Amino acid sequence: MEEGNVKKNKLAIILVSVVALLAVVLFVCSFFMLKQAKKTKEEAKQMTLEALDETREEGKASDSQVVEPTETQDSVIAFEDADDNIFIIEEANIRTEPSTDAQVIETAPKSKLFKRTGISADWSRLEYNGQTCYVSNDLISTEMPEEAVNGELLENGTGDAGVAEQTSGKIVVIDPGHQGHGDSGQEPIGPGASETKPRVSSGTSGSVSGLDEYELNLIVSLQLRDELQSRGYTVYMTRETHDVSMSNKERADYAASVGGDVFVRIHANGSEDSSVSGALTMAPSDGNPFLSSDLITQSQALSQCVIDSYVAATGFNNQGVYMTDDMSGINWCSMPVTIVEMGYMSSPSDDAAMADPSMQVNMVDGIANGIDQYFASQAG
Repeated sequence: MEEGNVKKNKLAIILVSVVALLAVVLFVCSFFMLKQAKKTKEEAKQMTLEALDETREEGKASDSQVVEPTETQDSVIAFEDADDNIFIIEEANIRTEPSTDAQVIETAPKSKLFKRTGISADWSRLEYNGQTCYVSNDLISTEMPEEAVNGELLENGTGDAGVAEQTSGKIVVIDPGHQGHGDSGQEPIGPGASETKPRVSSGTSGSVSGLDEYELNLIVSLQLRDELQSRGYTVYMTRETHDVSMSNKERADYAASVGGDVFVRIHANGSEDSSVSGALTMAPSDGNPFLSSDLITQSQALSQCVIDSYVAATGFNNQGVYMTDDMSGINWCSMPVTIVEMGYMSSPSDDAAMADPSMQVNMVDGIANGIDQYFASQAG
């Protein structure tokens, strides 16, 4: 009986001990779990505070930055495309932007003619020497001023001036000098002349460009044809490829056969002295034995107009008008004629410039401007 009680007491003690042990274990586990939870909460709070600080700093940085506008005045002001000619009706500032605060490129005199490419309520967009520029609409007109009608039209520097009424319908014959292969056969230098020259020489070549003269002449002539046609001229070419065989006399005869009003012969110069540079035109002298006095005068006037406009557009040295009576391509002509020596291919600077497509645009504009000016001067 007592042994049974003893066993019961031992069992009770064991149960109590186990329960106590479980209670201790639960307590310890709960303690550590609470501690970890508190740590996690503190870490989360700290991360939140750090994130807020970073956001504040980014906000301050954003507030301190100033975004510069990238729009130009042209993109802010609405321009409609245009393709016409305008005249300056009183002295006007030509500006870099459509704003009275913009830089002045040039102060254009009354009657100067420009090509317009766009128009807004207050401004016109122009092309000038390859640059986009602007003029106030209050200072221009699409009507030709009295000065221009009387033959005193002042051209712009772009060559896109268009054609005044007195020049429209004129026939220009362009002769790209030389050809793929020269012809050393002889022909008289003029009607009835005993002196002869090769039918067509081979020309010179570029000192740095690698171009032959006959190549450069055709490159420029084709662009000149397109420019003159855009101005309303009828244009004929003595050649449009290198594979031709035409003497200088035959080229002049061709110009007469198509009823040319002027004959413009495109060439490039050469010299044994590579330091010589510049452009010139050739015309018959006052004593030329093959041409009439009127034709001589008109050829000299054409040559002067072309060289002046050409150097204005290109910046080449102006060597003026060279008078000569031994050029068969001049002496056989029956209409005003000029030979344009665009520059010296023997000059590294001239040669590189003439081979540059962007300069060729200016070269073409200059020649076309000179032709415009010649016909305007003859209209009076």
